[in-house]
Amino acid sequence: MLAVLSRPAAALRIVSLAPSVTETVFALGLGEQLVGVSSYCDYPPAAQRIDHVGTFLTPNIEAIVAKRPDVVIAVPSPGNQSGVEALRRLGIRVVLVDPNTIAEIKESFVTIAREVGDEAAGHALTARVDAQMDRVRATLASVPERKVLMVVGQTPLIAVGAGTFQDELIRMAHGTNLAAAVGGSWPHLSLEFAVEAAPDVIIDTTMGNEERVGGQAAMAFWSAFPIMPAVREHRVFGYKAYAVLRPGPRIGEAFEDIARFIHPERFAPAEGQ
Repeated sequence: MLAVLSRPAAALRIVSLAPSVTETVFALGLGEQLVGVSSYCDYPPAAQRIDHVGTFLTPNIEAIVAKRPDVVIAVPSPGNQSGVEALRRLGIRVVLVDPNTIAEIKESFVTIAREVGDEAAGHALTARVDAQMDRVRATLASVPERKVLMVVGQTPLIAVGAGTFQDELIRMAHGTNLAAAVGGSWPHLSLEFAVEAAPDVIIDTTMGNEERVGGQAAMAFWSAFPIMPAVREHRVFGYKAYAVLRPGPRIGEAFEDIARFIHPERFAPAEGQ
């Protein structure tokens, strides 16, 4: 688990409107300065004790104003655009970060840290994440490529496509992302495509939970297709973990998890598996 940075910053009142932002603020060591978060902000556990000020898509303007924030940090979306504009009209400083790639995720650490008065903490967090990922890369030196299908929905079948940080993590872990060739960031696939693509590894984020890999549940769905190498060789992994779905400071952990799924022979068994 990524250690929380302890460098203090100026005591600002911060409202976060996205789970990835909340995780970043805590990783910067500034969790105590959060006075409001979205209803989806559930990590780390301390975030669950902070007052909710609406959802990611529909921020509650009245609740946010009542918190008297010095800064509101959000991720842009069509759903919250009117709320962001309303806050700005009221004179509240709103900062937007839009991390879609690994580079942009690390840039968001620095941006958030700068906006709350401690840019050095952002650079330190970036360095820690880089060190995590470098250790995994070293472990994977010279491993062969394996074909990977990573899905985020089963009915319909929705996969991780090109242009996402998840696609980057797969490729960094010496995996070939089969859905990247289809086009789009989250392509809808047919089961026929999945079978014919013959993945060596299936990572199913609709199964399992944050605490435990749900391999048995995932295998129950995919076992109907025993011709697939991933099924035949028991390389189907349930991985419903927000670490790999949110563009935040747990990206180093997500990279190691994905690398373990694709090349388990290079790693000792993970705790709980």
